Amino acid sequence: MARFRKLLLAIDLSPESDSLINRVAQMYQEDVDQLHVVHVIKRGLHDGDSVAPARSQRIIDHTRLRLRELLYRNGLKVASDKIYLTSGEPSFEIKKLAREIDADLVIVGSHVKGNDWLQLPGSTTNCVIQGRTSDVIAVKV
Repeated sequence: MARFRKLLLAIDLSPESDSLINRVAQMYQEDVDQLHVVHVIKRGLHDGDSVAPARSQRIIDHTRLRLRELLYRNGLKVASDKIYLTSGEPSFEIKKLAREIDADLVIVGSHVKGNDWLQLPGSTTNCVIQGRTSDVIAVKV
C-alpha cells in the first residue's frame, strides 16, 4: 500500500464511528504517526446567542472527551496536537483543514442507507470528494 505523509480522518461520532476507526487502525497501523483526526460540530447547535458561553464550552469539552475515548477504545493513540475539533459545515471544514495541514489522504465514513440499491455516498462524503486534489477514501459504515 502506498505510504502517505499526512492522513486526515474525519469522524462524526455516530454509532458507526467505532467501525470506521477500527478499520482505519487496521489499514494504517504503520502510518499512525501521520494521522490527524477531525470532528466538526455542526454550526447552530451551540453557537450564537441561543446557548450560554459556559454551556457551549462544556459541550466542546464533552465532545473532545468523547472523541479521545473513541480513538483510545479502538486502539488509535493520536497526539493531542493532531486532534482537531471545529464547528461549521462539515464538508467545508474537513476540506479546509485538509488544505491547511496538506493532507495527501482524507478518510471519511459514508453512511449508506440500507435500502439504497445504488450505494451512493452521503451528502457530506460527496461534498468532501468534490474538489479535492488529493486522495479521498470513503469507507462504508
